[in-house]
Amino acid sequence: MALVLLVEDEKLLRWALTKQLERVGHQVYPAPDLATAGAHLAAHQPDVVLLDLGLPDGHGLDFFEANRERLAESKVIVITATREVDEAVRAMKLGALDFLTKPVDEADLVALVNRSLAVRSDQLEAQAARRSREQWLAQQVVGESAAFRRVQEVIEQVAASEVGSILIQGESGSGKNVLARRVHALSVRRERPILEVSCATIPETLLESELFGHEKGAFTDAKSLKRGVFELAEGGTVVLDEIGELRLDVQAKLLHFLEERRFRRVGGTREIRVDVRVIGLTNRDLHAMVREKTFRNDLFYRLNVFPIDVPPLRDRPEDVLPLARHFLATMRPKVGARFSGFEPAAERLLAGYPWPGNVRELRNVVERALVLERGSEIGVRSLMLDWSAESEAARGGAAVEAVLGSGIAPLETVERELISRAMRATGENTTRAAELLGLTRDQLRYRLKKFGMKGSESDT
Repeated sequence: MALVLLVEDEKLLRWALTKQLERVGHQVYPAPDLATAGAHLAAHQPDVVLLDLGLPDGHGLDFFEANRERLAESKVIVITATREVDEAVRAMKLGALDFLTKPVDEADLVALVNRSLAVRSDQLEAQAARRSREQWLAQQVVGESAAFRRVQEVIEQVAASEVGSILIQGESGSGKNVLARRVHALSVRRERPILEVSCATIPETLLESELFGHEKGAFTDAKSLKRGVFELAEGGTVVLDEIGELRLDVQAKLLHFLEERRFRRVGGTREIRVDVRVIGLTNRDLHAMVREKTFRNDLFYRLNVFPIDVPPLRDRPEDVLPLARHFLATMRPKVGARFSGFEPAAERLLAGYPWPGNVRELRNVVERALVLERGSEIGVRSLMLDWSAESEAARGGAAVEAVLGSGIAPLETVERELISRAMRATGENTTRAAELLGLTRDQLRYRLKKFGMKGSESDT
């Protein structure tokens, strides 16, 4: 059953349409004029609106336009004596679903109302799913460090703006894709699609078609028309991952699109105008690529309207444990809820590791540990962290475990080993090593002097 607002000034037709719809179970509110319809609309949200155009107190499309926001979740069907082209175009631009031409056929009326309900149901489900997904995406950004808080502040500012081109730069695995999704999730475009294209993985010969689409017969394998991501993401966001991998000729076409917001499909002659926000992601030095003439200077500055630099994980060690706990919480349901967290030694190892693979590597380590661990807490062994220069810290940790494993050890030996491990893991950075050990910097400096060890005096 649907709530139908019927706006029709002809008394007999209004009565007949009401009876036809009530007969199949719909609830109908008949309105003879726009004033009555407006009063009903102020108190109720109709599922379907049957709207006559020629009414005693105004034109139906003027009413539609004035109440467009209120009718956003309703399906509007226009009733008209004649299909005037101008009126049809205006109605469709306003969002009308279809037309009914007088005299109205009962079967057509019922079928069209039912189709309207089906379309509305699908759209509401899609909106709910998209809203849920965007809320989930917005929650995936985890970070407590000052450096990452600054990035989040910039993300919130640019998301709320009308900036159409954004460039997010950072090392591989640093979370650029997640931040791009957060920009979309926080923007007014969040109800529209977000589509991602990997410029590095799609074959060069197909990338242009992927972005701009192609006409049927444009090339040998173009057996049907294909709409590209710019067209499919109308009103939303397109994320171009590894944008530094674009060929120069595709760069030229992308530049034209960013400047004009219109394009032609491959093999096409008609220009298509769309409204999308473009977010470019790269782990490459585009400044150097511009100097080497492998990336267009004008495209770089067009993309660089709002640059966002993502710091690597090693430069924000305060975020390591919150991220690890976040990954543990999100992955735990897949493997059972027996894991309560990380053992203290495992947390110290996570915090001291330099994470050359950034957030992606941390996520992979946690996922692997969930498979390997047999206890209730993730231990050092399950993390399987081993590295070359960094393995000094691991070897130090193993030495500590060996000493402690004997059951008896001089306290000074254990203390020296722990300090040595912390200093190696942080690249001799006194401040970060002190944080790992739970000491103040002065306390650590005292112990460094005591054991004849050196630390960086320039760190802050």
